[in-house]
Amino acid sequence: MNSEFLWTILSMSFLISLILTVIAIPKVIKIAFEKQLFDVPDYRKVHTGQVPRLGGVTFLPGIMIAVFVVSGFICDIIRQPELAELSVEMMYGAAGALFLYMTGVTDDLVGLSYKVKFPVQIISACLLCAAGLWIDNFHGILGIHEIPPVIGVPFTVVVIVLIINAINLIDGIDGLASGLCILGITAFSILFIREGLVRYALIGISALGALLPFYIYNVYGTSNKRTKIFMGDAGSLTMGYIISAFTIKGATFAEKIPADGPDQTFCFVYAFAILLVPILDVVRLFVHRIIHRRSPFSPDRCHIHHKFMAVGMSIGTARHTIIGISLVFFLFNIFMIRHVDINILLLTDVVLWTFMHIMISRRIHVLQQRHAKSAESYKE
Repeated sequence: MNSEFLWTILSMSFLISLILTVIAIPKVIKIAFEKQLFDVPDYRKVHTGQVPRLGGVTFLPGIMIAVFVVSGFICDIIRQPELAELSVEMMYGAAGALFLYMTGVTDDLVGLSYKVKFPVQIISACLLCAAGLWIDNFHGILGIHEIPPVIGVPFTVVVIVLIINAINLIDGIDGLASGLCILGITAFSILFIREGLVRYALIGISALGALLPFYIYNVYGTSNKRTKIFMGDAGSLTMGYIISAFTIKGATFAEKIPADGPDQTFCFVYAFAILLVPILDVVRLFVHRIIHRRSPFSPDRCHIHHKFMAVGMSIGTARHTIIGISLVFFLFNIFMIRHVDINILLLTDVVLWTFMHIMISRRIHVLQQRHAKSAESYKE
């Protein structure tokens, strides 16, 4: 494809999504204040004041309008219908995204338990697999390479649900979930543009157009001026689903192209490396809760951002640190996969992650002891 034409349609999709989101967010904030639709502070949350939780309702409509308008432009004006043609993956993916979006909006308005949201996530994941998006090769992890559908499809469903929950659960401080989504979608968009996956690149660039204005409102807005808004489940579930679809596509598309294309193992690692921090954190949380005989979906203050704040970091510092760590893990993995075995690389990731948490936990323990001694001295 002509590079000038590609950048034209990508710019169009970005601007359409960006403009729609910039227009929509202030309207959503206004409606939220009129209807008293706020995220209520509790012991787990770090915000105070009245903050609307409906920012994510602007994401999927803006993305879909941008993608459909640009696809129509490609088909009708440029006369290249083969580029605008909706694939089975896109149709099933859109259905799954809409299903999760509706569930998220309902949760943000009236509240839903995980017993309702979890089955919806599974159904949406199954829709992607039904479209042919499922992991059929482990590329040597634990010595396993090609795997049959009876193993690959259920494993892919678990991975998709894990990623959705990873994005949903890490949405605990301003700009963290949206910042990680921006980082991840940027990485995937670069991969898709480079490899000519135009439809996926369109969705990725449109998603960036929706995320950037939200990030500014979420991070730099204030409740006093009524300019702050949270993503809510409508946003985190939708973005988690889009990123999970990108992950599976990125991890598998190289297997379906000629041998002189991108290295298959490199693309597999590339797809998962950008999500290592949220994935490892949600796995750690689930294991911690199960060990303590609690539901893996029960709320607490054990998330990575809570731990960083417990050692004295501000919200902004914690956000930038976590996003920075995520970027470092990504760059480390895509560089090292050219030089070491994938099993050694995976083990290194887990060891580094575990070591980091051990050091943070020790620091928290020291600070708690100092605080306790200070409290005793004050009483005396």
